[in-house]
Amino acid sequence: MVAAAFASTSAAAAAYSSLAPNPTARDPVRRRTTPLVRTATNRHVHGRTATSLRQFRPRDRFVNPPRPLFAAAAEAEEMAAETSTDAKPFAVLFVCLGNICRSPAAEAVFRNLVNKRGLDSKFLIDSAGTIGYHEGNKADSRMIATSKKRGIEVTSISRPTRPSDFRDFDLILAMDRQNYEDILSSFERWKKKEPLPDSAPKKVKLMCSYCKRHKESEVPDPYYGGAKGFEKVLDLLEDACESLLDDILAENANISA
Repeated sequence: MVAAAFASTSAAAAAYSSLAPNPTARDPVRRRTTPLVRTATNRHVHGRTATSLRQFRPRDRFVNPPRPLFAAAAEAEEMAAETSTDAKPFAVLFVCLGNICRSPAAEAVFRNLVNKRGLDSKFLIDSAGTIGYHEGNKADSRMIATSKKRGIEVTSISRPTRPSDFRDFDLILAMDRQNYEDILSSFERWKKKEPLPDSAPKKVKLMCSYCKRHKESEVPDPYYGGAKGFEKVLDLLEDACESLLDDILAENANISA
C-alpha cells in the first residue's frame, strides 16, 4: 500500500515536471528569459484579509512594444523637424574681393541694424572674399576706425568664399560687378565637383541694388584711396542695408514674428 502511494506520487511529479517550463531552455524569439515578478494581492476570505503571491511575466516593450509608443515618437520627430525649419535663421553673406574692407563693413552695418531691431536670433550674418589672399586677417584698420566713429564695430576675420556658402546662405550680396561675376564663376566651377542647388545663382545680388538714397551701382573699393573713400563706402552700405533688411522682413513674415 505504501509502495502504491509512492508510485502514485512519483507519477504525479513526473506529469507536473513535463508541464513546468524548462528554466534552461532558450526563448526562440528573444533568446532570453523574462524574469518573473512577484506581486502581492489582497483577498477577502470569511471577513478576513488574506495576502497571496502570484507570478506573471511583464510585457517586454522592446520585443513587442505597444503601437501608441511608435506613433508618439513619430509625431515628436515630425514636430521637431517643423520647429527646426521654422527656427532656421535667415542667412546673409556679404562678399567683396579680399574681405578686409567693404564686405566686413557691410556685415557690421547690417548686424548693427538687426541688433537695434532685436532680431539677432533671426539672422545668420557673415562676409567673405572672392580670393583668399587675406585669409585669417582682421579688417583693414582704416575701415575699422571709420566704422567705429559711427558706432559700428567691425570684428570679422577674412575668409574666402566656399562651395557650402551656396547651400548655407539665403542671400549673397556682391559689392561690385566683378565680385558678382566671380561668385557665379565659382559656382559653375564648384558644382562640377559637388552637388549644389541649381537655384543658387538667384541668391546672388548686387549690394547697391538695394540703395534708395544713392544712384551708384557698385560699392567702390576704398583700399587705395583716402579717408573719404571709406566714408563713401559706409554711406552706401548704410543706405543699402536699411532697405535690404526691410525687404527681407517684408518677404519673410516669420522673421519679425
